[in-house]
Amino acid sequence: MRGMDDGVDGANGEPAGLGVALGGGMARGAAHVGVLHALADAGLPPARYAGTSYGAIIAALAALGASPAELRRVVTRETAATLWRDAADVGLHRGALVHGDRLARWFDRTLFHGARIEDAAAPLAIAATDLATGALRVVTRGSVADAVRASCALPGLFAPAAVAGERWVDGGFAEPVPFAALRALGPGASLGVHAGVDLAGAGTLGRLRRLDGGGIGRALHRAADRVRGRNGASAALKGASLALRSYRHDAVAPRGATLLTVAPPIAWWDFHRADTAIEAGVAAVAAWRAGAPRATDDAARALPAALAGRLEGGGA
Repeated sequence: MRGMDDGVDGANGEPAGLGVALGGGMARGAAHVGVLHALADAGLPPARYAGTSYGAIIAALAALGASPAELRRVVTRETAATLWRDAADVGLHRGALVHGDRLARWFDRTLFHGARIEDAAAPLAIAATDLATGALRVVTRGSVADAVRASCALPGLFAPAAVAGERWVDGGFAEPVPFAALRALGPGASLGVHAGVDLAGAGTLGRLRRLDGGGIGRALHRAADRVRGRNGASAALKGASLALRSYRHDAVAPRGATLLTVAPPIAWWDFHRADTAIEAGVAAVAAWRAGAPRATDDAARALPAALAGRLEGGGA
């Protein structure tokens, strides 16, 4: 684990086959389960997994061997109320509603059962962001629960995770869909899945970017850059600045990779509507295979011919 075990490691070998990079989206991230289910039905179970934020939970469970059916049971069983009751600890002294240590223990006890990343059935990478610099941190060794807790640390909601002298937060701030983390696992076809809120369609993205570049945004960034403390107030200030800066980054696929966008008709807090998000993921892959790709690049050209043919041709 980088920071926990020093360095980005691709020592799991050079896996062949399809790798998936799963972005965040809170409750909307349940769409990843539908995508994985549809890929499995097409005879394309992924060989490598990378995840950030909610996508880190799904990627970790899948890499540890959970089937799509098991993933569905997990995301439909756990509700926001359950998480708040069983995994929340007050974190106002650290600049967030939730401290996060209890969440890590809940992850370990309920989902990951003490697993380590290097022991996963398939290569796994988890993305996080250094709160101080905004730099990407890629985790390929160490406790699955600790890595996922860091990747899910949304500033203001969850306190940063303390890792080897750094403070790590939600990986989506460095890259909305973790293609860079996936590359740490070696070569192969890459498919990213974006299920986050579509701010561009509502005009919200433009307003946020204007705020970022305007006087208020510049003042916020200057204040965050000057602060040197490690208390709750500094974490909240740096988190707000990092969150606003993150709207500069669109979810895009690097050269040679494919980005599939899923638009589940639910809000980010609608954990009780996980089934709806899952079906949206299944439908997005079905539309792609039928020749109406919901992708930001040419899906047929980006994946190797053997994989693209199976995705678009309707069968394994």
